[in-house]
Amino acid sequence: MAELVPFLLSRGYAPNERAPSERELAELFGASRTQVREALSVLETLRLIERRPKSGVYMTVESASIEALRLFTEIGVPLPGDEGGQAAEVRRIQELEAIRLACRRHRDDDVDALLRCLDDWEGALDDATRIAELDRVFHCGIVRATQNTVLLRLVNLFYLMTEQRRAVYFGSRARQEQSLREHREILDALVARDSDRAVRLLDAHMSSADSYWRDLMTTGLRPEVSASTPARG
Repeated sequence: MAELVPFLLSRGYAPNERAPSERELAELFGASRTQVREALSVLETLRLIERRPKSGVYMTVESASIEALRLFTEIGVPLPGDEGGQAAEVRRIQELEAIRLACRRHRDDDVDALLRCLDDWEGALDDATRIAELDRVFHCGIVRATQNTVLLRLVNLFYLMTEQRRAVYFGSRARQEQSLREHREILDALVARDSDRAVRLLDAHMSSADSYWRDLMTTGLRPEVSASTPARG
């Protein structure tokens, strides 16, 4: 499937345009029709394709599920059009609303979990991969404090999509420490149930990271990676 998805997307099939048949795909990739059929079943579940009886396989990327976006990032397929930027915008909207709710709804165990996360962060400095995971844990911990499990699943998916990208971002010790300081300030506002300050701090925190990636794309520079950042294939 890692080869099938890029092939189908790179061919530029229009929405509802007929794609190659199972037999043609099996011959193209040197696979059995059973293997191709299983891969297509996964793509159909993600709503990337539709198999129509006695007609064929049709592309339906425009109605793809959110989970399909994570599949794209896992196999290195660029998101169509500006969907990467749009996904970041959706995450921002969700998290800013989430912290408003969390300021009203958080419980003692939510705060305890966030405190443990930041203590672990302090002990993991210089481990970019571990810091990237703790970053996901912290942000999802805020969303968990809303007591809204549907919102948590949505936000968590966006963080899983950016796992490798955030490991690169946290390759800098200075950014690890700065983010830790900002997280502590955000948590202080959350504990105080000061939603206006919490939203302002979180918005500035996310803007800083977004600005880093926008600047990289504008200049065409490669992100710096410290020796502690593991190589990614």
